[in-house]
Amino acid sequence: MPRMNLTRITKALQGTSTERLQRAVWAVALALIAAVVLFVGYYTWDRYVHVGDRSPLELQTESLEKAVREDPQNLDLRVSLAESYLRNGANDKALEQANQVLQADPEHQGALWVAGVALVRLDRPEEAIEPLETFVDLRKDQPMANVDTVLEAAYYYLGTSFLALDRPEEAAAAQEKALLIVPHDADALYQAGLAYQAQGKHELALERLHGAVRFVPNFTEVYSAMIVSYQALGDEAGADYARGMQAFSLKDFETARTYLESATQALPDFAPAFLGLGLTYEQMGELEAAQQAIERVLALTPDDLAAQQALGRIQATLTGQG
Repeated sequence: MPRMNLTRITKALQGTSTERLQRAVWAVALALIAAVVLFVGYYTWDRYVHVGDRSPLELQTESLEKAVREDPQNLDLRVSLAESYLRNGANDKALEQANQVLQADPEHQGALWVAGVALVRLDRPEEAIEPLETFVDLRKDQPMANVDTVLEAAYYYLGTSFLALDRPEEAAAAQEKALLIVPHDADALYQAGLAYQAQGKHELALERLHGAVRFVPNFTEVYSAMIVSYQALGDEAGADYARGMQAFSLKDFETARTYLESATQALPDFAPAFLGLGLTYEQMGELEAAQQAIERVLALTPDDLAAQQALGRIQATLTGQG
């Protein structure tokens, strides 16, 4: 599942004094909020609006390239260019610029960040660990570290790198640190689940995997991982639930119905299976059966927001049909 990267952190990472670094952390938090808005704008422009067949990101990159040519010793300009390359998917170019900065300033946080992410994207996890760990060491003790989403992303990428290198214990530890900062990061929950699964800790794996689909219900890869852990535990009913939800996320509603009906019969108190079944019935137009299944969810978990919303939709449709 793709993960959005907001890397506009250069200016917030400048300077060496403690006071300046503290201000930088605050600046990053504000910059990330702005970046979300900018990302939507850039996405729309990049996909649908072009000036001379060049998107705003391409124009920005060209402008930064010119600025670097005019002032090649300006490290922060180089990091800005590296970040622009990273957003455009030019990972080799991003890494080249970041490495040039790191030759002059080995602790430049912006360059460390770009180098680590670029190496992950280039499928070079062993090399990615050093810049990411250095970035984390420089940043983890800052006053706002517990809400620092850039730090959270560094932990996430560290975790994926460790897992790629068959180091699941370190991978799980890194993802847990990411989740302390952003508990609702479905990607980190998924990766933590995979790390526990690789250690044979299937109960912990399922806990994290179920957490992931609470935030991203159609996360197909998570259900695939669930099947593995449920089968390892000898829980075929749980595996049927995961198979059903995997089929649901792929819009194969007939298959989803078969597996989820089996799961709910075997697990009469397992609310997620009834929710999946209710949503499947809804998609198939079997609204009375959908209502019954969703009402069972709410009997088991009255505060389930997804079930509450589903019941509202179903009842409104039934009322309209009447």
